[in-house]
Amino acid sequence: MNKPWVILATGPSMSQALADSVRHLPRVAISNAYNLAPDADALASTDGSWWRHYTSAQQFSGRKFSVGTVPGVHRLGAFPMSTNSGLLGMHVAKLLGAEQILLLGFDMGGSHYFGDHPQPLANTHPGRFDFFKAQFAQWNGPPVVNCTPSSALKCFPIGRLADYL
Repeated sequence: MNKPWVILATGPSMSQALADSVRHLPRVAISNAYNLAPDADALASTDGSWWRHYTSAQQFSGRKFSVGTVPGVHRLGAFPMSTNSGLLGMHVAKLLGAEQILLLGFDMGGSHYFGDHPQPLANTHPGRFDFFKAQFAQWNGPPVVNCTPSSALKCFPIGRLADYL
């Protein structure tokens, strides 16, 4: 089996040290996680307003993906606008050839490793996480291991990142 792909999400458990520990693996950064992994293979965010607010993300050197029309960003139009960015990142990894996916920073509760988004961006309402969990439960792709300690996302096996490094 090829090296697993790692999806770096923005939950409170994400950190620079964690992102650095998987630098040798193929990675998809989700939204602001590109700041922790500017050399990731891809950046994914479903939120058009996020792309407009964080204009520095346009300078990201890897491939960029969204579900809407964003100049300079690949559009994966097979997804509803309500798709969460973490799930989009998993589809990007699948598209790029992942045979196994590891999740980091998928706490599915709380804010972000960097705190709340500034206005006018919206932060995920706590009740929205249940909707996102239902989306993840429909995953049809390579095997996924959630390596996020204390994650509320239970539809994938839980694993220790150290076992995959």
